[in-house]
Order: sequence, then C-alpha cells, then structure tokens
Amino acid sequence: MGGSDGSNPFDPTNSSNSTNDTNTTDGADITGQSVDSFKDVSSQWEVSYGKLTTTTQDVFQGDQSIVLQPKKNGKQTIAKVSRTFYPEALDLSGHDLSLAAKVNKPDTVKIRAEIIAPAQSSMLTATRHIPKELDEWVRFDIGYTDKQGNPVMDNVAKINLQIGPMKKPFEVLIDDLRKVPKANTGKVMFQFDDGHVSAYETVYPLFKEKDWTGSVAVIPNAVGGDDRISEANMREMGKNGWDMVGHASELLPKYSSEKQRQILQETKRYLDVKGFKRGSEHFIVPYHRVNGTSLKHISELFKTAYLQGGGPNNARRPSNPAFISRVNGESIRGTRRIVNMAAEFNQLAVIYYHEIGGEGVPVNALKKIIDHVDNADVDVITPSQLVDSSNW
Repeated sequence: MGGSDGSNPFDPTNSSNSTNDTNTTDGADITGQSVDSFKDVSSQWEVSYGKLTTTTQDVFQGDQSIVLQPKKNGKQTIAKVSRTFYPEALDLSGHDLSLAAKVNKPDTVKIRAEIIAPAQSSMLTATRHIPKELDEWVRFDIGYTDKQGNPVMDNVAKINLQIGPMKKPFEVLIDDLRKVPKANTGKVMFQFDDGHVSAYETVYPLFKEKDWTGSVAVIPNAVGGDDRISEANMREMGKNGWDMVGHASELLPKYSSEKQRQILQETKRYLDVKGFKRGSEHFIVPYHRVNGTSLKHISELFKTAYLQGGGPNNARRPSNPAFISRVNGESIRGTRRIVNMAAEFNQLAVIYYHEIGGEGVPVNALKKIIDHVDNADVDVITPSQLVDSSNW
C-alpha cells in the first residue's frame, strides 16, 4: 500500500490524564496518559532479579525515578522488575507505550519490556538499544519485536522491565511510563544510507513498480563520487516523491557541541540550497551514536531523526522524534518479523539498507522484503509523509 492512514494526531486537551503539550530538552514529546510515574514503587513494583532503589535527585519528570542494578555478587548481571495491573487490567488496545531511561553505567545497554496480556502464554516483547555515549535521559517508544500466543491488548495484566544480562555491572534509571494513542494502520519506511548509487539504479525502479517512495541518506561531500548518486539522480527521485535526507560521515559525540552543530547545519544547508527542503527536515544519525548534546542539536534543527534501535515505533507520532528507532534489513527473516509486528499492532517499522547488489544486500533479498511488505497491511511512507500525517 502507499501513502498514510490520515489519522489525526493526539490532542492532549482531550484527556484529563494528559500532561501539558511540551517537549523535553532531548526533543521528546511527553503528551499522552501516565501509566506509572514511579511515585509509589514499593506497593506496585516487584523485583524478580537484581536490585531496585529510588532517587529523587535524578528524574525525567515528577518526584522520583527508579534505579535498576544487578545484585551484588549475583550469578546473573541482570535486573528485572514487574508491575501487575489489578483489579483493573491496563487497556492498550488503542495505545502504545513509551518510557524514559538514563544509563549511568556501563556505556551500552539493551532495555527489554514484556507485555503480559493477560498471561505469559499471551505476551509481547520489545527491545531498545541505547547508544554507548548517551548518558542523559531519553524517551523512546516501546516497539514490539516479537510475540507469544495471541495477546489481548485491552487486558494487559502485567509489564516486566529488564536490563541485561550484561558482562559488567550497570546502573540504569527508569521513569515516566506512558501510553500514547496508536495509528489506525501500521507503517513501513525504507531508508538507504550513504547515497549509494544502487538506491537510484536498483531500488528506485523496483519501488516505482509498487508506486512506493523511500528516502536516501545523503552525505553532501560524497554526492557524485564513486558509486554514489549524482545531483541529477537526486533531483529525479525528489520530483517523484522520494526524500533526500541529511546524513554525515562524522561520529558526532567525538566532537564539541559547537562542532556537532556545525556538522548538522552544513548537512541541512546543502539539502536546502540544492532544493530538497522537505528532505532537509530529517536526519540519519551517523554510526547510530549520539550523546545528549547531539540530541539537543538534532531536535532543534530537524523534525525527525533515525538511528538503530532494534524495534518499531509509535506510527502516529513517535514519542521522541529525534530518537526514532530503525532496524537493519539484511536479515530477511528478522525484517519480515518486524514488518509483521508493525502490521498487526499498527506501529512504524523503519528499515534501512546500504548498498543493494554488488557487495551489499542481494537484490533478490530486497525483492523478498518488497513482496512481503506489499502483502502486509501497512502503508509505505517517507519521513515527510510521517510528518504530514501528524501534528508536528
């Protein structure tokens, strides 16, 4: 399918349980309904593994957050906590979940959520990777990556949150679990990194057959180089609905705040000057790595930004437009699974590739994903179309 579902964005004035319509410094939208502010932890959360404490000194929002650590000298470097919803179940039939986290140590973690609906035999799982340099608070969507049985989404009985297992001890803060309205239809977005010429020569004709469009992540200094698209290629694709979006070759956290902003501004300016103003509103994070400074500048300069996260997102409006998760499309089986989850639960799957053919992903592998998406109940969209369908 092409286009978007045309659903209206969530209006926080429609719910007495909503927060004010404001953004945090990292660009995260905090509208929605609170599921847990972690104010009453002792009576609501149970520790399965590891250690849970609270802090009032370092919070994302509200009065306190929880601190998850592995048990000292424990057999597993893991922390797992659970909240049971009783006597009333949590209704997620029309909502996705989002969460705020801060990693104090070590430098990389994977956060796992399990949605029990209503029993372990009917469960959704979600994972989200936090980049190694990001040691500040960040909000992200809980995108479903797998399921067991047939979850009943208006009857969620329990939520498990897990950090680890890790090789080293860790300290991760968690805060502000919220639910945000879902889209009416699942969405898939295709992104092709580094402006490789295969995006024009191979992918562009294949997508034309389906009346689809995608986005090309353009490194300004590489345009027209060996195996890279030319400005003429970019103009042709742009006129036919493709987004030429910003990208860079530098590892942003390596640089000072001033230098990071310069890199981002130069990328945006190139696209603006060359006539790709809509594409210039979006950015693909180099090497999938950011720090708090990177996110601050990205959220100020771009409407959306994307990096490896491991799962889908809210398809109506991602809760943090500067931190949208995407998945590598190299695994046919894994990509199909993510598309299936996005289709079934109306989420946004962002799939990225580099070279198609040659030394990259085989053309036939991409064709298999194209056929799978074509048969799935999803809309294929670009970053600009995502923004057009929401209240940005």
